[in-house]
Amino acid sequence: MRRIVIGEAERQDAVAIDPHWFSVLDRSVPWASGLTSPERARLLKAARELLNTRHWEGCGGLTLDADMRLVIAAQACLLTLGIPGEPFPGLREILVYPAGFLARRVRDRRKWTVSSTGEQPTPELGEAWTNGVIVLGWEAAREGASDPQDGQNLVLHEFAHQFAYDHHLVPAPVSQAIVLEDVSPVVRDAEAWGRVLRESYDRLCAKGVAATVLDKYGTTDLAEFFAVATEAFFERPAELRREDGELFAQLVSLYRQDPSTRIAA
Repeated sequence: MRRIVIGEAERQDAVAIDPHWFSVLDRSVPWASGLTSPERARLLKAARELLNTRHWEGCGGLTLDADMRLVIAAQACLLTLGIPGEPFPGLREILVYPAGFLARRVRDRRKWTVSSTGEQPTPELGEAWTNGVIVLGWEAAREGASDPQDGQNLVLHEFAHQFAYDHHLVPAPVSQAIVLEDVSPVVRDAEAWGRVLRESYDRLCAKGVAATVLDKYGTTDLAEFFAVATEAFFERPAELRREDGELFAQLVSLYRQDPSTRIAA
């Protein structure tokens, strides 16, 4: 008789999702109501993997309970809902503060070190580091989930950075050049991706104070532009499609999903 060996991934996939998780999703992540039943189950299975295989830590006195972790993980895994495989393979840990936190300066990008500058630091709501650490303010993470159509979502923004790091989608902040041969196979046409990302970024920079669905923070650099575009793609997709059809089409291809079929503009 042939012996069948079940791996950890298969075993986890076979474990039923806790019904309480669906309740948390309905109560705290309203955009999830637009998902089909199979998509909701797939989202929660990906969230479970993120919860079970990464280090989560409440900081600054925050008690990070299971429901709070799930709200964050579910939002994050929306980005990878259409992409098979492990969500965010380069991510190691998620640190969560009650609200804003004081950003640290980094001399060695593998470590967190306190700034040695004399300037008064400004509280931040979130950060994503190339060494696999994401830092979030819980208040902003919760508020971002509660309003799925305002175009502002801290978790989507910071995890978009991690997604970009994992797949080499945008250049490091010190460079604005996209090296096409380094782009992950998750991008179906690297040349088109690089061209559209750059042209859309340049258009946003040229608009000045003109009205746009994309937050002006996206003019910082291409990395921030991608994160801002991701927020708009998932939260204001019909508007982004009307404003920048090429960018929208590239994001549909990248994320393997079309949020405009779920959210009414």
